[in-house]
Amino acid sequence: MKERPPAWPGQPYLDELRPKSGESVRLALFATYSVDLSAIAATLLALIGRNNEKGSGAAIDFAEAIDQLRDRVRIIIQRGRIARPVALPKVAGILDQFVVEQTHDERTRSWHPKIALVAYDGPKGPAGWKLWIGSRNLTRSQDLEVGVLLEGHAKRGKGRARLQGIGSLGVSLANTARRGDAVDIGETLETIWWDAPDGFKLSALLDGLEEGVALDAHPPAGKIDGLTIVSPFLSADFLKMASRWGAADERTLVSSMPALVDMANRSGAPLAGFSRILAYAAPDEMIEEKEAAVPDQSAAQDDDTEPQALALHAKLVVFHQGNKSIVRIGSANATHRAWGGQNSEVMLELEASEAFNPGLGFLIGKATPVTIDELMQAQPVAISERDALEESRKALMASWDPILRRNGDHFVLDAQTPPQLADPCHRLSAGHANGDLLPWPQTGLRLDLGEIPLSVQSAFIQVRLSLAETSVRWMQRVPVDPPLDAKRDLAALASHMGLRAFHDWMRAMLGGETVPIGDVAWDEDVGGTSNGREALGYARLTLEDILAAWARDDKAFARADKHFAPYVDALLAHDGALTADEKQSLKELAQIWAMARTQLAS
Repeated sequence: MKERPPAWPGQPYLDELRPKSGESVRLALFATYSVDLSAIAATLLALIGRNNEKGSGAAIDFAEAIDQLRDRVRIIIQRGRIARPVALPKVAGILDQFVVEQTHDERTRSWHPKIALVAYDGPKGPAGWKLWIGSRNLTRSQDLEVGVLLEGHAKRGKGRARLQGIGSLGVSLANTARRGDAVDIGETLETIWWDAPDGFKLSALLDGLEEGVALDAHPPAGKIDGLTIVSPFLSADFLKMASRWGAADERTLVSSMPALVDMANRSGAPLAGFSRILAYAAPDEMIEEKEAAVPDQSAAQDDDTEPQALALHAKLVVFHQGNKSIVRIGSANATHRAWGGQNSEVMLELEASEAFNPGLGFLIGKATPVTIDELMQAQPVAISERDALEESRKALMASWDPILRRNGDHFVLDAQTPPQLADPCHRLSAGHANGDLLPWPQTGLRLDLGEIPLSVQSAFIQVRLSLAETSVRWMQRVPVDPPLDAKRDLAALASHMGLRAFHDWMRAMLGGETVPIGDVAWDEDVGGTSNGREALGYARLTLEDILAAWARDDKAFARADKHFAPYVDALLAHDGALTADEKQSLKELAQIWAMARTQLAS
């Protein structure tokens, strides 16, 4: 049996973005087409070094991440592409502050880059940068992905190179994230020296973030022996262009089966220029750049069904030149929309040694070879009800700019202009992030959401479009007028954390430790009911605990004291599960803490 070539080394890129010991994150800008809230939480936890092997973390770690990163992290997404889980943790609403929505009209243009740009500080100042560019969205997708991680340094070193255009990319990201220091970020990035992964040399940054700026699709200089394109989405015009690159008998195309079937049934024979054609299953997010009708991949499978085939989401264009390859990796599919300046896209070009080829061979070897005749005989997938709803989603996102109007704790969703749908038969429902979905009034502009407690208030709303039994549902971030109370985060975290976690958190800070990673996960109901907390049990803080901690580390009390009083006040005000005895115990602890503050300050 022929041995399959080894795959490229894989690593969750969030783990690679974790700060090293003694370092902290100064700035982190992410670009992604779509996102889910658990992935945002996992990102924040990773950036304070507290994510676990499941991509989660403890509730107390979550509180620390919010506190440390609120002004440092921004995640830029395509408007209306926040996945709404069936069971949304109430505390997840406070993640709104990390999200910035790009308002491209998806009928003609999408915000499509996949980027992570992170700056680190060490004990003595700036400690470097990391830049990740690839195909993966900030979601829990299990599709096949590919990306490249570069490490940036202030000083020149062996193998390091400048990356032309990185300053402009940084300015674009920072401006889109609505930061006021975009120019400073860009100027700093232009001075950075970058390390590429082993076996690669940096060649170019292909930056197509700005509107109308096309990616450079021209082949590299020199003789091209062969071409390999890996892309789940295709367009006929791009394939026609690529059919002129390299030797006719050395062109390989790897794509999803629905995209290949669609191309095989197009006029002009766009697949004819490829000597090898291979197919994977369609990726989870077929809505990402839909130039062909594709099947819905979202249906769950039971234990008796065959496992789903590997789905492809990686994007690669590889020019083979003797014993090296020029590789373009990033977000752009093999479509005119991606490369022609319509979408916002980013690709990184690198020169790869022969060591790159086995991994590419592994990727190709996992696909199924198909012929054009076989593809032409396959039946193109008809447009489904879900596809039609997606068109209404795009029309809606392009036509309204809703605002949450707030009068104290009373909220009204104001559409400002009538919502527009692609099909008048589709039904629109909306609601607050953690509230009920309410039917949109047929002739009205406003939807009354009622009273919402401070601890669950959010700039996130949820939206649903439906037709009969089929629906699409998502979340989006909208302006709130007037803005949410500054104490919203405290109210949400305190009521979610509950007494047990609060005591554990204070004890950990007094001891100069972090809470064990195995503690209750951030998206579980930590506060719970009084009976639930009694079952878990917890040790209450005492004056002896505080004084013993001070004897070990006289700065420990000051670290904990920063959080103590605000959280006690928030627990008393917003944790509805507190019993009278628990409230009295918490007030007594506050008196003990004040006594300790007086003694330690003297």
